[in-house]
Amino acid sequence: MRFQLIAARTAFAALLLAALTGVGAVAGVRLGQLSDHIGRLVMIPATILGLLALALSLGWLRSALSRNAGEGKRIGLIALIGSIAFLYWPLTYVYYGYKALPINAATTDPEDPPRFVTLASPGNRTFNAGRKLAYKGEQVTVGYALREEYPTLTHPHAGLLVSPQKAFWRCYEAVKKLGWTIVDANEKDLRIEATDKSLWFGRISDIVIRVRPAGSMGSRVDARSQSREDEPDHGRNAARLKTFFGVFKF
Repeated sequence: MRFQLIAARTAFAALLLAALTGVGAVAGVRLGQLSDHIGRLVMIPATILGLLALALSLGWLRSALSRNAGEGKRIGLIALIGSIAFLYWPLTYVYYGYKALPINAATTDPEDPPRFVTLASPGNRTFNAGRKLAYKGEQVTVGYALREEYPTLTHPHAGLLVSPQKAFWRCYEAVKKLGWTIVDANEKDLRIEATDKSLWFGRISDIVIRVRPAGSMGSRVDARSQSREDEPDHGRNAARLKTFFGVFKF
């Protein structure tokens, strides 16, 4: 009985500390008081506390079920459900850090990616499709890895009997629906540039969408999303482009 109650209370305390540490890290980065790097470092002890809360709450649950006793039921359940919810994001981030390609940009056209104009600020705005990286035990180019990893994303997004102008405005409406911040919408050049922020630390990615004629009466839409940091994006930019094409319809 004593172990069960102590486990529930300790799990709840660990969850509370984890949540406070995580909120502090996110708020510190968002408010500019912490760098992105420091924010991620602070999330390490927060995640450890979350794992401790999960382990203790599972110990409470095992004791409760084996003894058929309900001591600490309320805080034990809060700790169990709360720790699972809290750990989802940091553990998902770690998982995609290992699984996703080690790149900071994604595009539907690796050979001829859309180019930034308005957002072509100083810094690394190039997309080097020929850069080598490790992929499934081999050294391949970024362009090859993108096509292998995201075949539905990198196939031509073209529509017959849809004029480039009509496709452009459909792209524009899709961007608005996604809530991205539109920086430039140039109907003459058939180019849209926008920005989007990650959910927690607010990391900014720049997006450019290009519309071109395809055939005599059709259109082709290509897009590119690139983080402003040079570090791997854990698959965020490819996921962002997938979301766009899930909303955009010819």
